[in-house]
Amino acid sequence: MPKHFPPLLLPLILITLTGHMAMSGGRVSGALYALSVGSPELVVGVFMAMFSILPTLAAMSVGRWVDRIGARPVMRFGVLAVLLGALVPVLWLSVPALFAMAVLIGFGFNAMSVAGQHTVGAMAHGQSAEQRLRNFGWYALGHSASSALGPFISGLLIDHVGFRMAFATMAVFTCVACWLVFQKLGRLPAAVKSEARGDIPLRPRAWHDLLAAPELRRIYYVSLTLSCCWDLFIVMLPVLGTRLGFSASIIGTVFSLFAVGTFVSRALMPWLSTRFREWQIMRAAMAMIALVFIVLPWASAAIVFMLLGFLFGTSIGFSQPNMLSLLHVAAPGGRGGEALGLRSLIGNASSVLVPVSFGLAVGPLGLAPLLWAGATLISSALPAAHRGVRHHLR
Repeated sequence: MPKHFPPLLLPLILITLTGHMAMSGGRVSGALYALSVGSPELVVGVFMAMFSILPTLAAMSVGRWVDRIGARPVMRFGVLAVLLGALVPVLWLSVPALFAMAVLIGFGFNAMSVAGQHTVGAMAHGQSAEQRLRNFGWYALGHSASSALGPFISGLLIDHVGFRMAFATMAVFTCVACWLVFQKLGRLPAAVKSEARGDIPLRPRAWHDLLAAPELRRIYYVSLTLSCCWDLFIVMLPVLGTRLGFSASIIGTVFSLFAVGTFVSRALMPWLSTRFREWQIMRAAMAMIALVFIVLPWASAAIVFMLLGFLFGTSIGFSQPNMLSLLHVAAPGGRGGEALGLRSLIGNASSVLVPVSFGLAVGPLGLAPLLWAGATLISSALPAAHRGVRHHLR
């Protein structure tokens, strides 16, 4: 185990890995099942959006729950919701069942994620900026690993034993997550409990006062552009893969290589944290994302698409640990969960709007203009990242 590795961090990584499998595998399996039964691409876009509809509406409330009652009960509630969602298509395999699955898994994993991120932030009290970034980098490895394994395993199972077995396997992983949450999170750090105390007002201040600070505005705008690009890439993969005639295994492999890229970048975070500041890493990653989106429309061969997927994943992988580290420092005292909730709201709103907009626009416009729009969007946030670099180097 690496030096200065907090003891509670390993269970949190494993919970994220096993709990996220239902989402990472379910997205691919659900999209491919909908296409296989003749559903239009708009249905696929709406299905992808359903993972984020409840998190968008409840993200701020989830963050406030974490602040008031602590991370553990919120995480327990979340993992049970994920398990219920994972079981729905196993018991009733249909397109309506996929929508129910997406709503339950999306809401449950969002609760798990906000609680987990808040706990990792609490571990960093009294630690250096480098150690804080290492903690978030290690924590994000669980998400990256599941994002690689879920689509790959689902693609193989769909091709060889069918859709129902693919969904059942993701449900088994969620059972492991449930066991870890209820058996391995006996005590959370005291810092989390003290911040979750009951003296936080029942009617917290409005979310918009979080945006009063220039640093938080900068963080949230960059987070919005990254979320939109991430969602555009995810919803585009099964559609483009199906149009090009790729098998479920190949499409799942492209998803997995994207996730491998996120894993590699997050594994490098402890080394990078000693050499560069958060905004420096973010600026370089955003420039690479813009470049990938510019080139993607010409990626008609599977091997080229796989390479670009890996590069995109590597760039996205740098974003979450650095963004969480920046947000932890910039958040007002006693409102860390709420600040994370607002970030979750922004990300999930993107995950609702981008897939639906993609489904409506891809038919009349085609893929290339949408990808170039993504490049334009992420490029618009580069000046904000550059200002962050200049601010932190003063």
